[in-house]
Amino acid sequence: MQFNMTRKLLFYSFFVLVLVTVGVFLFVTREAEKKELPLLGKVPSFELTDSRGKTFSDKKLLGKIWVADFIFTTCAGPCPMMTKNMGAIYRSYLLEKNIDFVSFSVNPDYDSPQVLAEYALRQKADTSRWHFLTGPLETIKRLAVEDFKVGAKDNPIFHSTHFALVDPQMHIRGYYEGTTAGGTKQLFGDIARLAKETQP
Repeated sequence: MQFNMTRKLLFYSFFVLVLVTVGVFLFVTREAEKKELPLLGKVPSFELTDSRGKTFSDKKLLGKIWVADFIFTTCAGPCPMMTKNMGAIYRSYLLEKNIDFVSFSVNPDYDSPQVLAEYALRQKADTSRWHFLTGPLETIKRLAVEDFKVGAKDNPIFHSTHFALVDPQMHIRGYYEGTTAGGTKQLFGDIARLAKETQP
């Protein structure tokens, strides 16, 4: 009799422990979802040239969520993987007209609009949604080093492998490792969170 009572008490204790654990997990998950993405900086006004040879300014991105990276077309290091991962996210949001992608060239002396156009073609990118930009080296350096904080001060060609997530008001809301599946997955989820956060 005593043995059965002890078993029942152990069973109920275990059951209560499971319920409490599940409750805590759901609470923490809900709180994490409620928490907004941080404000990590603001992208200033800029004016560059896109792969179609046309002037491209920050005004074309106002009101949109966008993802930025800094690459160059002849890179034999991390750039091909970054571009592959950027392409995967880009294709996932093809139907979302308010989500754009921007790749800034850190080697503008070589990456002319024509070179970028050929590069975009190889990625099967719609350049009205995935913009490949070039321009004066000093402008690129300022954007990479001072504004996005993803470049080397002495030589921006030694760039970071991070993607940056930018909201419709041009605030940087997150950085993500652009060469890994984990970073890409986190960025994909945060784009969805930001889209929900910025819904009217």
